[in-house]
Amino acid sequence: MNSARQASKFGKLGVLAVALIAASAPAYVQAREFLDGRAEINFLAMQNFQAIQAKEGAFRPEDEVQSDGFGRLRVNLQLKFHITDHITADIDIAEEPNDFGNNGDRDFSFHQDFAGIEFELLGLSGRARDNADLVLRLGNIGGGPFQFKGFQDGADNQGNALIGNGITDYATAENGIQLRYGESFESGTIRAFNVTGHITTGSFGEAFQEDRGFNYLLQGTVEFAGGFKAGLNFLQANQGDQLRFENGIASLAGVTTANYRFGDGENYNFSASPSSERDTHVGIMPGLDQSIVQLNLAYQPTPETSLILMLGRAADDFTFADDAGNPVPGITYFGVNGVADPGGTTFDATNVVDGESSVEYFVLEAQQYLIPEKLYVAARYAEAENTSDLIGQNDNTVERLQVAAGYWFNDKTLLKIEFVDQDEGVNSGGQIGAGFDGFTSELSVKF
Repeated sequence: MNSARQASKFGKLGVLAVALIAASAPAYVQAREFLDGRAEINFLAMQNFQAIQAKEGAFRPEDEVQSDGFGRLRVNLQLKFHITDHITADIDIAEEPNDFGNNGDRDFSFHQDFAGIEFELLGLSGRARDNADLVLRLGNIGGGPFQFKGFQDGADNQGNALIGNGITDYATAENGIQLRYGESFESGTIRAFNVTGHITTGSFGEAFQEDRGFNYLLQGTVEFAGGFKAGLNFLQANQGDQLRFENGIASLAGVTTANYRFGDGENYNFSASPSSERDTHVGIMPGLDQSIVQLNLAYQPTPETSLILMLGRAADDFTFADDAGNPVPGITYFGVNGVADPGGTTFDATNVVDGESSVEYFVLEAQQYLIPEKLYVAARYAEAENTSDLIGQNDNTVERLQVAAGYWFNDKTLLKIEFVDQDEGVNSGGQIGAGFDGFTSELSVKF
C-alpha cells in the first residue's frame, strides 16, 4: 500500500475512533395481530436521498459524474400466520429494487422476497419449554456469516444502524431446509446459546441442472453475563462440478453460483448499473466451491451501547478470468476485446480458471445512543484484502468508512443520515473501480 493510501487508512480509523460505540436497534416494532392472534402483519416503507459519486478511474465513467437525487420507494408487507401453536408460515412481499431492479429498473412489481414454513419441534412432540426452541424451517433460508447486528433489506432497514450492509456481508437467501436450536438462562455465566445448520440448493429460484451441488451453513453463538457475545460461522458452497474446462478455462454460462458470493443489495446506487447490482461489494470469488469462516465478537451491555468486531476469510477453488484465460482480480476489469488491458473499457468476467481466490477481512462496527430510544451516532470501518494465489499482492485492498446518525421521531419512524467513503485498489477486486464517496439518507416507517 503506498503512503497516500496508508495515510487515508489512518485518517479513516481516526474518524472511527471518535465515533461512539454502537447500540442494538430499538425493540422490534410489534406486528398488528388479526384473526384472534393467528395472523400478524407489518408494513414497511422507506425513501432515500443520495449525493454519491464514484472516484476518478471508475470502471463505468458515468458513475463519476452522476447527479444527486431520490431513489425508488422501497415497500415491504410482512405476514406471519400461526397455523397451530407450533407451526407458522411467513412471507415478506416486497417492491424491492435492490433484489428485483432489473429490466432497466422498470420492474415495479411486488415479489416474494422471503418466505417459509416453521415447525417448533419441542412443542410438536409435547416437550415445549419456555426457555428453549428447536425449529425446523423449510423454504427460503437466510444465510450470512454475521451475528449481533441488524441487516438491511429494502424497506426493512431499522435494525441496521447505518445504511449499507458492508463490503463483505456475504448475505442472501436460498431454497432449502434449516434446523436451529436456542436456549436461554436467567442466571449464570452463559445467558444464551444458539446453534444453526442448513442445506440449500444455492439458488433463490429453481436449479436442477446436471452436477449442481448443495450449499451448507453451520453457525453458533454464545451470550455471556455482562453483555459479551461470540459467534462462529462456517459456510461451504459445492457448485464447482458444473464447470466444463476447455484449454484450462471454463465458462460460467448456465452455472448456478452461491447467492452469497458477493453479498446482498445495498442502497448505494450508481447510474451505470441496475439497482439490483451487487457492485459495492468485494467481487473476488465466483461462488463455486466458496467457503467462509467468520468470527464475531460483541460487547452489548445495554440496549444503548454496542461494539462489534468481525474477522473472516473467504476462499474459492477458482478465480475469475478474462476471455483469454488470464486471471483477473475480480468480476469487473478493464480490457480490449475481452482480454485484460488497463487501457481498455469495462468487462464483466464470464469465465474462471483453476486456482484459489480468497479474501481476508475485518469489520469494526460501533454505535451509541446519545438520547435513549431517540438519537444515536454510529460508525463502521471495513477492510478486505485480496489474497488470491494468482493475483498480484500490491494495491489489493478495499476499505470502507461509514459514519452515521439516526433519529427516531417515534418508535415506528427513523431518519438516518450517513457519510460513506470507499477506496478500491487496482488488485482489490472492488467493482466500482476506484471507490466512491458522498452522503446518503433514509426515512423509514414500520408498523
